[in-house]
Amino acid sequence: MRAFVWYAEDSFLHRLNPLTKLAACLLAAIVVSTAGEPVTPAIVILLALASTRGLGKVPVSMLCRTLAFGLLASLGVFWTYTVFYGGSGEPWLYGATMAARLLAILSSSAMFVLTTDPSQFVRSLIHQARVSPRIAYSLFAAYRFVPLLQVEFETIRAAHQMRGGVGGGGPFGQIREIVGYAIPLLASAVRKGERVALAMESRGFGALSAQQRTYFRVTTINQADLWFGVGCLLAAATLIALRRIQ
Repeated sequence: MRAFVWYAEDSFLHRLNPLTKLAACLLAAIVVSTAGEPVTPAIVILLALASTRGLGKVPVSMLCRTLAFGLLASLGVFWTYTVFYGGSGEPWLYGATMAARLLAILSSSAMFVLTTDPSQFVRSLIHQARVSPRIAYSLFAAYRFVPLLQVEFETIRAAHQMRGGVGGGGPFGQIREIVGYAIPLLASAVRKGERVALAMESRGFGALSAQQRTYFRVTTINQADLWFGVGCLLAAATLIALRRIQ
C-alpha cells in the first residue's frame, strides 16, 4: 500500500487540477479497452510513464516499485488468456493484448495517484465536480485510514508472533490466522472511525451548508489544464486514427 502513496514534488503534473488528470486516465482506459492489438496499449504505457517521469518528476525507482504488481498481474493475464483462448487467431497475440491493456490502465492510474495530493483531489471534487463536502471528506478520511490500517496490521501480526498465536499449517490454520488478524483490525478501524466522526461533529462539520462553507485553498481549472487536456485528446485521436488505418 505504501507504493501507491503520492509523491510530493513541484512539477507540471502536480500543479494540474486532479480532475484533469482523472479525465486523462479515463480517456486512456477507453482507448486501450477498445484496442484489438497490443501496440496501442504499449504506446499508452510509454506515454504514461514518460509523462509521469518527465512532467511529474517522479523517480524511476518509485515508478518501478509502483508497477511491480502490475507486471506480475500482466504476466498472469498473458499466460491465462494464451492457454485458455478459444477464439480464432493467434492466442499469444490475444493474451499480449489483454496484458498490455491491464498494464496501460495501471500506468495511467499511477500517473494520477503519484502526482495528486489527496486533499487537493477532495477540494477539486467539491469545487469543480460539485460533490457534497460530506461525501468528499468522508472519502478523504477513508483514504487516510489506509496507511494507518497497514501499521495496525503489522502491529497485530507482531503481537501474534510474539505470543505464538499463529494459526499453524494447513488451510484451517490459515483461516484461523486470518480471523485472528481481521477481528482486532476491524475493531481498531471502527474505533478510529468513531473518533474521526466525533471530532468532525465537535468542530461543527455539518453545521454549514455547501454554499455557506468557505475554503482556505480553492482549486481551479487554468490554462495548463486546458493544454494538457487538448494534448491528451490529440494523442487519443491519433492512436484511434492509426488503428483504423492498419
